[in-house]
Amino acid sequence: MDNYTFIDLDGVILNSEEIMLERKYNFGLCNHKDKNEFYNYFEFTNNHPEEWDYIIREAKSINYSVEIIKELENLKKKIAILTKIHTLYEMKVKVEDLRQNRKIQCPIFFVPPGIKKYEIIIPNNQLLIDDSEKNINGWISHGGRGIIFDSTIPINTNKKVKSLDFLLKE
Repeated sequence: MDNYTFIDLDGVILNSEEIMLERKYNFGLCNHKDKNEFYNYFEFTNNHPEEWDYIIREAKSINYSVEIIKELENLKKKIAILTKIHTLYEMKVKVEDLRQNRKIQCPIFFVPPGIKKYEIIIPNNQLLIDDSEKNINGWISHGGRGIIFDSTIPINTNKKVKSLDFLLKE
């Protein structure tokens, strides 16, 4: 694989991260900086897989990301989704939703808990677009190029973008 653009799913393509945090909060786990709370929530999702069904299926496209990805696919651009997963059922729901509901056909790479994105895909000067500065910094420090996705910024810069539309111009 060379010269791919890797795009994070949760928080870049879909607002699923926002929905998951809301569900976690409603479950009574309100400290989003506490790793134990996330562990407890993901244990809950293992016992209640329908939670992932709700999170992923209710998620909306962020700033037309789904539509832009479909257009990039039509243009035969080399793109792939690189997404973290917490359970195997989450992985299954993400694949079904992307393929069947959203009609996205590009490759999907999954990153299991405790593994970094740059350990699954060797960055090798490839681009990663992610809403996590930590993921971008790790990617860059291992030889990749990275751009932070932030849907709230007023305009795109060289280091941050609010939309994937810049990929249509490349």
